[in-house]
Amino acid sequence: MDVDVAWDIIERVLHDQLPAVSATLRAPVSDDDLDRLSDTVGQPLPEDFVASLRRHDGQNNPTGLLDLYDHLTLLSAEAMIEQAAMLADALGDDLDSEDYSWMTPDKVRTIPHCRGWLQFTAAETDGYALDLDPLPAGDRGQVIWLPIDGPTPEPEFGSYGAWLSAYAEKLAAGQFTIDDDQGLWLDH
Repeated sequence: MDVDVAWDIIERVLHDQLPAVSATLRAPVSDDDLDRLSDTVGQPLPEDFVASLRRHDGQNNPTGLLDLYDHLTLLSAEAMIEQAAMLADALGDDLDSEDYSWMTPDKVRTIPHCRGWLQFTAAETDGYALDLDPLPAGDRGQVIWLPIDGPTPEPEFGSYGAWLSAYAEKLAAGQFTIDDDQGLWLDH
């Protein structure tokens, strides 16, 4: 599914079902912020990811109570840059780390943090990230889950566009519940 088609579905469902969450979607990203974001990971950003940022530069969700789904806030370019700096300070950026040498990686590096990972959602410290520096069996731009308390698992989506499309498809099919206290939850 095309990024714009996915956003059309997401916007429509959020507007109809959760207007307060819909109102948190930010305007398009600036070119300066896109450049800074690319500099943060040291390489160009995938086209589908840029197309999404040109539609919405994440959410303005300062309370953390109006998440996109499953307690996940969609980060703005500025928030992604801040998150990358925080993770680098806390976990380092050592591609030669032996921390998880017991794992047998094939697609994702088994290290605590990598400059080529760009976290784009946050639920406190966990969240989804683009893997722009995968191992040979992986795909550049694959989407991984970054847990704060352990090694990175296998990719969950082949690309940002696939992640966004999966979200839109669940919304379009009504595969979600709304909890007045907890927000929107996808059916898994």
